[in-house]
Amino acid sequence: MTFARFRLALAIVVAVAVSGCSASVQGVAAPSRAEQSGPSSPPGSQIAVAPKVSAPVNVDKFLADPCGMLTPAQLSALQLSQPKADKAASGAGCGWRFSDGYTAVSATFLTTVKNGLTNAYRQNASGYYENGYFEPTVVSGFPAVLANTADRRSQGQASMLVGVSDQTEMLVLIQGTPGSDATRAVTNVTRAVLSTMQGAG
Repeated sequence: MTFARFRLALAIVVAVAVSGCSASVQGVAAPSRAEQSGPSSPPGSQIAVAPKVSAPVNVDKFLADPCGMLTPAQLSALQLSQPKADKAASGAGCGWRFSDGYTAVSATFLTTVKNGLTNAYRQNASGYYENGYFEPTVVSGFPAVLANTADRRSQGQASMLVGVSDQTEMLVLIQGTPGSDATRAVTNVTRAVLSTMQGAG
């Protein structure tokens, strides 16, 4: 998979996430439901809320320079290279490639989602993830969710949504190879990104 193709897939995923659908990765990387909206919300879904972010971070610096989310030392430790910034109306992020030449990862702030991670919890309450996975977790003290409308983790694909504040949601997406530990990879990158943000002060 070329880096350009990964960036195109990322753009589609971001568009889906901010339009009311979940981040969905199908096949190689492109979500098959990218042009569809999520299901109508049943009664009660609007009261679903994500856990509070106890120590929110200011992301303004990284909105201006999204590739600064990972330091040179972190890039070396994670064996990542070739950062490519991607700024659009729906979000600002950066993509990197692993040293194996096949695995790519990105981190994107979903700037048009105004209720942060609660957006994903409301989607889950609507039943949108019922054919995929929605697994709440905590990464470096921040509430997060491993979530997708289809489970392709055995194929090396995983996505994680993180609440970096109660109003700001970040999407971390990994496109790896079949049999690779996509959950571990996406968690490691998320942890590194959060470490950089916390140190920015």
